[in-house]
This record gives sequence, C-alpha cells and structure tokens, in this order.
Amino acid sequence: MKSTPSINCAGVFGGEIQYFRLEKRYWKPILQKFKEAGLKNVTTYVQWATHLVGPPSAEHPAGELDFEGRTNPNLNLYHFLELVQEMGLELNFRCGPFCCNEMIHGAYPEWLVMGDPNIMVWDYQNRTTQGYWIGKREGSQPSYLHPEYLEWCRKWIAEVDRIIKPRLKSNGGFITMVNLDNEVSYIVQDGMLTSDYNPVNVGRGGFYHQFLTEKYGSAAALPYPTKYAAIEGVLPPRQVPDVVGDDFAYYADWCEFKTWAMAKYIGIIREMHEANGVKDVTFMTNFNPHRPEGVPTRMPDFEKATGPLGVAGYDFYRGSFMSYSGYQSMARVLKLMNATLRYTWSAEFMAGTWNKILTTRVSDDHMRFMALCALAQGCKAISWFMFHDRDCWNDAPVSSHGHERPSLAVLKAVKKLACETIQGWDDLVPATDLAVIYDLTSHQHSYLGDPFPCNDNDLYVGEPVIEGAKCGQASLEYEGLFRVVEHTGRQAAVIDTLHSTASLVPPATPLAILPGSPVIHRDTAKALEKYVNDGGKLVVSGAWPARNDKGSAFEFLGGAPAKSGEPIAKGKGSVWWMPVGLGSGQPEEDSLESIAWLTALLDKETPAAKVRVEAEGEVSWVDWNTGKSMKSEGGHRVYKQPRNLFSAVLHEGPRDRVLFVLNHFPEAARARITLADTKASSLVNLDSGVTLELQNGSVDLDLDRKSATVFRVC
Repeated sequence: MKSTPSINCAGVFGGEIQYFRLEKRYWKPILQKFKEAGLKNVTTYVQWATHLVGPPSAEHPAGELDFEGRTNPNLNLYHFLELVQEMGLELNFRCGPFCCNEMIHGAYPEWLVMGDPNIMVWDYQNRTTQGYWIGKREGSQPSYLHPEYLEWCRKWIAEVDRIIKPRLKSNGGFITMVNLDNEVSYIVQDGMLTSDYNPVNVGRGGFYHQFLTEKYGSAAALPYPTKYAAIEGVLPPRQVPDVVGDDFAYYADWCEFKTWAMAKYIGIIREMHEANGVKDVTFMTNFNPHRPEGVPTRMPDFEKATGPLGVAGYDFYRGSFMSYSGYQSMARVLKLMNATLRYTWSAEFMAGTWNKILTTRVSDDHMRFMALCALAQGCKAISWFMFHDRDCWNDAPVSSHGHERPSLAVLKAVKKLACETIQGWDDLVPATDLAVIYDLTSHQHSYLGDPFPCNDNDLYVGEPVIEGAKCGQASLEYEGLFRVVEHTGRQAAVIDTLHSTASLVPPATPLAILPGSPVIHRDTAKALEKYVNDGGKLVVSGAWPARNDKGSAFEFLGGAPAKSGEPIAKGKGSVWWMPVGLGSGQPEEDSLESIAWLTALLDKETPAAKVRVEAEGEVSWVDWNTGKSMKSEGGHRVYKQPRNLFSAVLHEGPRDRVLFVLNHFPEAARARITLADTKASSLVNLDSGVTLELQNGSVDLDLDRKSATVFRVC
C-alpha cells in the first residue's frame, strides 16, 4: 500500500454530521463534541432534493435551491459551513448527485427519477430498474452515461461548486475532500442481467461497443466463438446458459463493461468539478459491500477515476457483536484494499445503526472492537457514520441534541491511538506470512450467475458451470482460505495479479495459495508460472484451472499433480493441489483436517511466522438453542471450538512497531503470542501502559471476549 501525499490519518478521521436532519440550534453543540473528540474531518451530504424548493427554469437550471435557510432554517448550509470553519475543522463535501442516506429517491429530485424512462437503467428485458425509494417502489435509477442525465448532473454540480470553490483548503478555506457520487453500483442493481441495457449503452455504436473497441481494437480480435464483421454487431448477453466454455469471454466482457461504465461515470463527475475550478482537492468515492468484492465495482479502476490524488474508501457495517465471519469479511476486504489502493480507509464506518435493521443498543465496547479490528488489518482512517442520531438512525456517539454517549470516548481513543500514540501510523504496514491470490477472472465466473452481488450476506453458488465447477465455488474458497490461514496462527496478504505482481516473488512471498477455479486469467497463469519457476511454493486449493479468460482450454503449470496433497517440483519451486479445497467450510466450521494440513506445510516450507498466536486448550460456551454445530452435554447445548479464533497482526514501520491481538471468542480465553523476532524484549500495552516481558519472543495473554489489545513492541 502506498499513501498519497495529500491524505493522512489525522486529516481523515472524522464522522458524518447532517445539518439538514438537525435543528439549527444543535449544530454548534454537536460540532463542539466532534472537536472535543479530537476528530478533524466533518463529512456531510449536501443533497439535491433536500435543498430543492422549486422546479427547473431558465433562471434555475437545476431547480430553485435554498442554501440560505429561506424556507427552512435547517437548510442554511452557509451558516453550517461557517461554524465548521470557525471551529478549525475540515470538511468532506458529499454532494452526490446520488446520496442514498435513507432519503426518498436517495435525494435525487423526484422529477428526475420519475421522469423519462428512456434515460433510466434498463434490465435485460428492457424494463426500468427499481430506484432507491424501495418502500413505495416509485422511481428509477438514471443511466450513468446517458447525456441527458449527465446534463442534469452538470447543472447541479455547477450550483454546489459555487459554494465549494472559494472554501477549498487550497484557496485558504477548509474543504479538503469532495465525494464523486456515492456507492456507484446502479443503486445496487449491478448484477449480470439487471443493468444497464439502456440504448445509450447497447445501441449500435454505444458505450458497450466503445468499451469493446478500447479493449480489442477490431472485431477480428474478439475472442468469441461467434465471428463478427464489426464490433457494432455484438449484442450484449440477455441470458446466461447453464454451462459456459469457450464463450466465457463474451459473458465476462459484459461484467467488465459495467466496471468500465461506472468508472467512466466517476471520472466524468470529477471532470465537471474541475471544469468549474474545483481543483487541488482530494476527490473520493466509496464502495458498498459486494460478494465477491471488486466485481463489478473494481477498486483500482474506481480509484483511478478519482484522479491522481484521489482515494476510494469502503463502507463497513456490521451487526453487534461483530461475528467472526463479519470480522473475516472486513479483514479480507481491507487486505484487498491494501494490495490495490493508494490509501486504505473507511468512508463510512458504522457508529450506531440504521434502526430498521437492528433495534438493540450498540455497545461502546463493540464499537471499539470493530474499529480496532479494522485498524489491525490496515485501515488507516475511519469516518464514522453517523456521528449523531437522526431519523432512521439511533445509538450514535451523540444524540440529535448533542448529548454525549459512552461510545464517543471510543472515537476519541481510536483516533488518538492511530494519529498520536502510534508513531508514523500512516507508514506502518501489516506483516504477512504468505499470500492468497485474487484472480479477477475466477470471480467474474462467480458473478455470471449471482442475481444480487450487492447482497453480502449470501454468495450464490450454482449455474453457470465451467468444466463441471459451479459458479461461486471459487469465491467461497477464496473467502475461506483467509479463515484457514488465521486458524494456523498466521496472516495472509492478498496479491491481485491483474493489478500488481511486484510482491509475487520468492522469498518475499514464500508461499502463495490460489483459490481453485476452472477459469483463470492468462496474466495470472503467467505470473504464477514465473513465481514457481523462480522458486516459489504454490498451493492450488480447489478446481484445477482448465480455461483462460478467453475461454480457451489450456494446460496450467503443465498439468495437475497426480496425487492430492503431495508436492511436485516445477522449475525451482513446488506445487501442491488440494482438489477438495482447504477453505470449503463455513465460518466457525472450517475443516480441522485442512487446518492441520496447512499448519504442517507452513511449519515445514516457510520461515517462522512474523507473529504467531495459539489458543490455549479448547474453548467452549453454552447455548440453549439447538443447532447442527452444538453438542448435547448435561442437558445444555455446548459449542466447542478447538480452532484458533485469535488474531495477532504485527505492524512494522520506520518509527514504530505495534501488535494488535484480537480475541474473537464470545468468552474470555488465553493465548500464547510468539514473535519471530526473539530479540524483542517486551510488549507495552498502549491503553494501560502495562509492560509484559517476552521470553524467547513469547508471552501468554488473557483476553476478554470480543476484545482487541494493542501493544508497542520493544
């Protein structure tokens, strides 16, 4: 991960304050609480429909807008901005055009989303898709690249840029960031067949054909079984067959087109701001959850669209108390961000909750645990959403009237830890012991059959099948591998082979694991062949690749090993094949045999772990409910977990070394922590100041349930 010169943790840690959802008299008290917590960056939506008080006209091209509070004192944006500046705070100006935010139509004007269906997103049956006001099922989502929609965007952005430009920090003001739309994903309708068949895209010579021309140059280069005289003759897929083979690229290109179109849209919005003189600012965009992550909302593509100094953050929301699978999901996403983005941060990080999802109280210790878990896996800064209660949201760090909640101390402590207590936090890098390969092509196979990739609670497994392997299976394997690695007491990095293979070299990466997939990108196959030939050790876990991204059959690494789990020599390196897949289990039900096999391999084939954690004995807890994982003892249901549900992540940098130790058990437990650096003499608890002496690099720790402790390594 490489930081941008324009962004650092002190300037990014912050939270969402929505002036228009508060009474004006409470703005100052809430901003004061914000400042007292040591936070710097106020983020706020500035919503089109919220400020709209009259229809479009020659005098008011984007509609008549009230930023002065003429019609409602809570809309006096100018006064709110004055208060932010007076308090010495900075601002992330989040002006859409789409905001989501539990608002009717996501704060688009009603006349836009209820208007001409010809400018909306169309599905494979040429129906307009559902817009954001899901409850009443009214309105649609405008098609991102439709010129009429973009003209409306240009009118709105011209209005807000008149407010932004003189207040930019580069102009002596305080606005440091500008949000380029919000969670770009066709309002979560970015599945294979749910978007975007609008004629502006799929009509002859439309954006789909522009994309294909950029990628292939001519019809002769298209790797499709069907031959075309011209690229303009290619029609997008309107269904996905049960079995895919040499036509894989045809379907994968429709997935890739969505990535291209969304990134192009983000870039166009940025160019609109720049044309109005909004420059020398950190443009940002944010990702909503997807499974698998990065399809079609590919992280480096979105970040590139924000410009050379722009950043892309992820929105993390997890239930209380965060489950082990919830932690693993967050950790896995952060590892991919570390591998592909300039700066790893969370643009929205749950503080309180959307009360229609979770009505129980969100405890301050849960918020602390979740935040420190994120920092442990490389999240450099957090913007908490929400900072205060408002409609549809409760249990935030302060009330809508500015009352302080216990969780406010969590925000203060976490920010102080990262930006003050730890020395050079932005330069610290999480230490890892091996790598899991992220191959975009294998995840595109998963995407082909998934009806709703934005649903991160479920990952579809089923058709289409390639070489007998179901779509979704490789992505499940990818996810499970991170859990299995942590069960061994180690940490895995991600290597996105289509982004960078700089770290895919031995001995920097002593062992790599490829989630098995029937299809693999040619560049990934070449990179892994070079890695193994140069002495790298590779485990293929799951299906052996049989086709490349063109859909063509090929022989990966000269063919699969004849015997499962037994190494074969390839060049200077070795390859193992585990056909069943090491990560094929469910969270907290991962295979003990897989964990044991990988532990033995790592102990034998790789250097000592940077830091290793081993739980002491078997941990169990009583649950009165029934369940397949429960064992009946004495009339109770006792869940026994012999696996390692501890994590220890060492961060190293030029000025400091810190160790995060996490206990994911729902009960207090004990673990032994061992550092490879046996010259380290002690661990200093950065919360309590207590020093623990190390013996040959090891120490035994008692940790409370669902807790995180941070130490300086001395």
